[in-house]
Amino acid sequence: MRLIRRGVWLAFLAAVVLFVAEAMSRVDDAVRSGTPFLASPSSSDLTMQDSVGTRGRPYARFQKWRLNGAGFRGEEIALRPPPGCTRVAVMGASETFGYYESPGKEYPAQLADSLTGRGCYEVINTGITGLPLTGQIRLWDNWVSRFQPNIVVIYASPAFYLANEPPQFAAQGRGTPRISSTPFAPRLLGRLKDSIKYTEFIQRRRVMKKIARAVDGRPAGWLFDRVPENRLALFRHQLDSLVASVRGKGAVPVLVTHAMRFADPPRKEDQDLLRSWRQFTPRATEQVLLAFEREADGTVRDLAAERGIPVIDAAAAMTGHTEWFGDFIHFNDEGAGVMAGSIARTVARVPVRRINAALAANPVDLESPKLAALRDTGSR
Repeated sequence: MRLIRRGVWLAFLAAVVLFVAEAMSRVDDAVRSGTPFLASPSSSDLTMQDSVGTRGRPYARFQKWRLNGAGFRGEEIALRPPPGCTRVAVMGASETFGYYESPGKEYPAQLADSLTGRGCYEVINTGITGLPLTGQIRLWDNWVSRFQPNIVVIYASPAFYLANEPPQFAAQGRGTPRISSTPFAPRLLGRLKDSIKYTEFIQRRRVMKKIARAVDGRPAGWLFDRVPENRLALFRHQLDSLVASVRGKGAVPVLVTHAMRFADPPRKEDQDLLRSWRQFTPRATEQVLLAFEREADGTVRDLAAERGIPVIDAAAAMTGHTEWFGDFIHFNDEGAGVMAGSIARTVARVPVRRINAALAANPVDLESPKLAALRDTGSR
């Protein structure tokens, strides 16, 4: 009986400690980020599905991320750009939305700073984490284009096209879904997970097991042992579709090649990180993953030359610079600044006013030789 009473007493003390720790976690979140005490926030709260497609949820917040009334990162914006100002929309996935950077240091925010002194520019970050080109096409057509940007910077992520299934257009949603929240989901557990640091050996084993489970039992030919040309062609086709849609709305598309941490060939010390990247696309070997990135960058350059639009070669300037990345493809503060500076130099050369004047004179012929020549001046 004494052992039972002691066990009950210890269990009670443990429950009290956990309760207090959970309460303090919620108080800390409320003080630091304004998170309601009874809420159970998650990264999924930052997006929503409706008739527009996948987009940022207006006024959503999670940890360091804050969205405005349009569902974009940044300050509040009007539907129309300020008179005399050039509005620049930046489209992409998590690299654009911002991941490792400090608040206000993601590259679209630093792009706004880099354009200061070059004229009146307004930059809007329309990036959505996990959104491939199919989602970006719908996002542009149904939402971003309503804000009438003059220039649209497109930073597409090729790795989406090595997933088990290629990116497809999702079924059109209806209305605004209700965001559910479980009031008493423990936040302490999430903090513990974030604080746990596995040794290199344990982390390597965890990644290898995850890849092995994903590959096990797959039929012959399922694994990509070389760059899948059909996936590369699909990447080009969907990127071209977004370019055409941007042009069709009278804006100037600007393409950016995709940068990554890994050199060619990758350094020995980056092998574990490269394998960790592969766990998100286990169908492709590490070598195919790198080769696909390189060929996709060539596709972006070729498409820009074919369409006569500006291109920023971030891959040539940044790939292999480990000091600019927080992981395999996401920038740190310094890397985001390098990216912003590269984009700013090209954006500042785009003759938006002359293009707008030509469109006003002949609003139908968006692909006229005169407009193509004007757009092309920004790529030189």
